[in-house]
Amino acid sequence: MKRFDLKQLLLCIATLVSSQFELAGVYPLIPAIFMTGFLSGVNRSLLFLCTMGGLIILAPVTVLVKYGLIVLLSTVLIRGVEWYSGHCRTVPAAILTAGITVAVGIGWSSMKLPGTSAVFIRICEGILVCGFIYVVTKLLSLIPEWEPRSAGELPVYVPGGQRLNEYAESFEKLSKTFRQMNRYKEDFTAEELGRMQTEVTGRICASCNQCAICWEENTTPMYQVLYRFLQALQRGADVNESAQELEQYCPYKDDMIEQIMLVFEKAHLNMAWYNRLQENRDVIAQQLDAMAYIMEDCANEEQDVTAREGKLAATMRYAWKERGITVEQLRILENSHGKWQIYFQGKTRGTKCISVKEMAKIISSVSGRSFKPVKDSKALLGAKSMSLLFCESCRLTAYYGVAKAIRDDEQVSGDNFSFQMLDNGSCIMSVSDGMGSGYAACKESEMVIDLIEKFMEAGFLPDTALRMMNSAMVTHGENNLFSTVDLMRLELDSGIAEFYKIGAAVTFIRHGDEVRVVEQSSLPVGVFAGQKVPKITQKLENSDFVVMVTDGVLEHLHVENANQTMQEIIRAVTTNNPAQFAREVLDQVLLFTGGRVRDDMTILTAGIWER
Repeated sequence: MKRFDLKQLLLCIATLVSSQFELAGVYPLIPAIFMTGFLSGVNRSLLFLCTMGGLIILAPVTVLVKYGLIVLLSTVLIRGVEWYSGHCRTVPAAILTAGITVAVGIGWSSMKLPGTSAVFIRICEGILVCGFIYVVTKLLSLIPEWEPRSAGELPVYVPGGQRLNEYAESFEKLSKTFRQMNRYKEDFTAEELGRMQTEVTGRICASCNQCAICWEENTTPMYQVLYRFLQALQRGADVNESAQELEQYCPYKDDMIEQIMLVFEKAHLNMAWYNRLQENRDVIAQQLDAMAYIMEDCANEEQDVTAREGKLAATMRYAWKERGITVEQLRILENSHGKWQIYFQGKTRGTKCISVKEMAKIISSVSGRSFKPVKDSKALLGAKSMSLLFCESCRLTAYYGVAKAIRDDEQVSGDNFSFQMLDNGSCIMSVSDGMGSGYAACKESEMVIDLIEKFMEAGFLPDTALRMMNSAMVTHGENNLFSTVDLMRLELDSGIAEFYKIGAAVTFIRHGDEVRVVEQSSLPVGVFAGQKVPKITQKLENSDFVVMVTDGVLEHLHVENANQTMQEIIRAVTTNNPAQFAREVLDQVLLFTGGRVRDDMTILTAGIWER
């Protein structure tokens, strides 16, 4: 069903009866109501027909001619302005319509035709027309539009969020089931050692003519001898003593030891595969946890507050209309932190374009909040309908710079980095150092950074993203290459920074003359599936600098306290340009190494400033 337009209905009725309202011999409501509707975005052809129909049916001939001429001239003049500039604002349109009304009225009086009145009344009529258009046009922008339900149609409630939460709960239970199945083995049980012993004796003793003597019940020490031998293998101890003991009771000692070693190695390999299976189960459990998290996040997504903020939405529509923008759809969304997003769909009237940044300024001016277009938005809004999304700007902003040095005997660096400004108001800064050097290390660290970027853009929290990435790296390939991860997530509103370090070097924070150190000891990414991701929280302020370095920077300073030396280098830098900052730090480090680069060096800096 087509949209029911309340404004269209009200204005058509008003134009039909406007010729019945006379004031001191003039009819100011005829041009005033017509131009109000003309500027309000309703069907202009229908509005013109209703106005002329009301004049023909209800008004005298002199009123029909006079105000028909005013309506016609106003239409032509306003359309001319719109053709020239792309749109016509309310105030100029009101002034032009009032001017035409006064001019035609004075001209009508000068012709000494019936229906004339004083010039003063004509001027007052013009003022009334102008004021009516300006005030009522704004008021009309507050009238909503809706789509009525068809007959017999009942509202249907689809609990999508509730269903997603139920799915998330199911995945969490499945994850717990996988975790409960995990039983890592480090040693063989007595029962397993007994089975190994039985297998060995079955291979050697079954065909030996002395089997009955060696394994005579209650008298043979062979049970204890073989058991002690297997226990020594399990502990990794020297088996020479056990071999000498075995020689006293078995004439086929060498064959027996060979079979013991074969059976034990086979059992040890089976245990390794069993633990690998448990590790893969743990990986699956982590992936299920991540899926449950993202489902819960989708279930608790932004709330549509357009109805609650109806006055603001109407004010935005009016402000955009004044700039020649036709709004087809407008939604105000609020997330769990109280931040707004504005969804817009529409186009410009005519052929001229308007900057999307200018649209964001309009939102900011009418809402009292600072807005900006989301990343990768189109720069211009044109005559073709398009969708745009605006998000609230944050109190802080960040800019980055990087300086790198490649190992002397390599062509490419094994280090990679990333700097992301996300639409949710956070900044992600990360560095990865691939183990080793050259193309293999570069490929490995590049994969780590690529996974981090994709997970963060998808809306995962850093700890969840790092666990999922670690799971992927544990099951990746056969090269056993590992990478470090140094990641910072900065909330650009609060200035709270969360640091996550997995095998990474220390990070430095410069606050005025103070340089703080952020460090955490852990294994690199991909070593084992159950790796914990500790979080370190710091508060950042205006003019602070964050400096991330790879281990190649600190390990080759050749000083007793590399962290302290690095703090002094960072404290001595005077520039506020992040790129120059990183370059100066690297130059100072190379002075300590004599210009030689024995390992890949990467210095990533970020400057924090208030907007």
